[in-house]
Amino acid sequence: MDKESLVQIIQRAVQTEKDGNLFYSRAAGAIRDPKAKKMFELLARDELYHVKIIEDLYRDLLTGGNIEAVKGYPIFEKRDENFREEISNSGSEADVLEQAIGDEMASKDFYREAAEVLEPGEEKEIFLDLMEMEEGHIRLLKAELDFLKKTGIYFDPTEFPVEGEKE
Repeated sequence: MDKESLVQIIQRAVQTEKDGNLFYSRAAGAIRDPKAKKMFELLARDELYHVKIIEDLYRDLLTGGNIEAVKGYPIFEKRDENFREEISNSGSEADVLEQAIGDEMASKDFYREAAEVLEPGEEKEIFLDLMEMEEGHIRLLKAELDFLKKTGIYFDPTEFPVEGEKE
C-alpha cells in the first residue's frame, strides 16, 4: 500500500475515534441512569485510547507529530449541541444504545477492511486489534441493551471484557 493511502486510512480512523468520543461523552452527560452513564464514560475514554494507538502508529510509520483528522468520513453520525437535550427529553437510552451499536459495527467493519488491504505486519495487526476492541464495545453495548429490555445480562465494567481482551 502506498504512503498516501495509508495516511488516508489513519486519518479516517482518527476522525472515527474522535467522533465516537464526542458521541459517548454527550450520551454520558445526557443519560440519567448512573450505571449507563458510567458505561458511556468508559466508552468515551476507550475512544481516546484508540486515538492514541492510531496516532502512535502514524508517528512510528510516517513523519511524526499529531495528524489532522480528515473530514467527510463519518461513521459516528454527527450530532449537534441539541443531542444532549434530545436524549434527556426522550429518555430513550435504548435508542442511544442501538445507534452506538450500529456505529461500533461500522467502525469494526472499517478496521476489518483496512486490515484486509494492508500487508502482513505491525500496521495490519494494529487494525485487527482495533477491530477486536470495537467488537468488545459491541458486546458491551448489546449486553446493556439486553439488560435494559430485560432480555439479557447485566453490565458491570469490572466484569465485562473490552479493549480486545480475550475471554
